[in-house]
Amino acid sequence: RGDLVNAPAMTGGDTARLIAAGRELGRRAAAGGLVALGEIGVANTTVASALASALTGISPERAVGIGAGSDAAMLDHKAEVLRAVFRRVDPQALRTDPARTLAEVGGPEFAVLAGVTIGAAEAGAIVVLDGLATSVAALAAVEVTPAVQPYLVAGQVSREFAHREVLTELGLEPLLDLRLRAGEGVGASLAAQSLLTGLAVRRGAGRTR
Repeated sequence: RGDLVNAPAMTGGDTARLIAAGRELGRRAAAGGLVALGEIGVANTTVASALASALTGISPERAVGIGAGSDAAMLDHKAEVLRAVFRRVDPQALRTDPARTLAEVGGPEFAVLAGVTIGAAEAGAIVVLDGLATSVAALAAVEVTPAVQPYLVAGQVSREFAHREVLTELGLEPLLDLRLRAGEGVGASLAAQSLLTGLAVRRGAGRTR
């Protein structure tokens, strides 16, 4: 709905509707088994960093990263954007209200991803996370619905510093460290295949006499 520096990303009503829509998507995806959660975004690492800062308490300077190819000047600009955002809204107040956090400093895709995570976990599916964007959405999901956490697997850790902090907050260790800047589903897909291959080997070994 506008620049995060000046206004919330979404209304509370929009956020609730998007989470609900994501939950339905997650339940449907879970019917196929394991869910690998990825995203393809352009210029969404600043928003992901804002969410990471609000949900974990790390500073704007530590939350921002190089994304798809930021230089030093762009990193400074990203940090200043986050500082301006948190002059508008108190990050301490956000930590106790994850739905409001998504509304204030998130965006529609993050609300939907959080909903997908909740819906898939509610349906009993393992959710394999990819990069910072999907992981911070999953953290918001866990803050909303703590029972989601046991269903999460960290597929990879990216080169974004905030990603490692988010995974620590989630209590997850990544299966892969591919030094990717942006995930776009690659890390989650590779990790998911590793899990399925390992499960197939285990089942096969269990039948060996």
